[in-house]
Amino acid sequence: MLEVKHLSGGYGKKQILHDISFSLTPGTVMGILGPNGCGKTTLLRMLLRTLNKQAGVISFNGKDIDLLNRNELAKHFAYIPQRDSVAFPYTVFEMVLMGRTAHFNSLSTPSRNDIQFTYDILEKLNICQLADTIYSKLSGGERQLVLIARALCQDTDVLIMDEPTSSLDYKNQKLIIDAMKLAAKTGKYVLFTTHSPSEPFLIANQVLLLKEGRMVGFGSPNEILTSATLEQVYSIPMDVHSITNIKNQEIKLCLPIY
Repeated sequence: MLEVKHLSGGYGKKQILHDISFSLTPGTVMGILGPNGCGKTTLLRMLLRTLNKQAGVISFNGKDIDLLNRNELAKHFAYIPQRDSVAFPYTVFEMVLMGRTAHFNSLSTPSRNDIQFTYDILEKLNICQLADTIYSKLSGGERQLVLIARALCQDTDVLIMDEPTSSLDYKNQKLIIDAMKLAAKTGKYVLFTTHSPSEPFLIANQVLLLKEGRMVGFGSPNEILTSATLEQVYSIPMDVHSITNIKNQEIKLCLPIY
């Protein structure tokens, strides 16, 4: 179980997050949303321990993550950025294989099992055909899939994603969402930030809604993402519509009222 209890903190003397608490079980996909400056990125950084908290406890399977060394932390938590600039001409296979570095020391080379594990991940995400392609030559959606593959290759329990579908076309958004669902089906925790209140309805089973660094709500998308709550958070009129798509599936859309 991933538990956050009374988490507070920020940058220097400026406190951004105030008393954040939630708990997640394996296979949970949690969307984190709220206006700019509400603390989404600050929360991710504290979970990854790249920013020190001022108060509270983050624990994984009953153990305070502050007690983990960097290598132990890397075996539990993987971060998938919005974009990744790579200076060297690494192939897709080499980029994904880097996810295995937490599992061997700096003086050793990848084992046969590491190499096979990498190919297995590429196959699961249907990107084997990109294995020999230079990463920097890929499209934005393909790059994001490779970053997810690298995180899956790291074989951690928790995937932390910063706006994974941002600036992608619909096809690539679907590929990313399918990859996130695949990770959750294997029992991984998937946490992602988003600016789209509609997105959690497509993938998340939990939502953390923030405003000015404070929790407005935590629960299922249907419970939390209501017109009244979204209007409170974004300070504009919002409407939540239920529609039925061509597959006869009910989906919800969150729209501002201009």
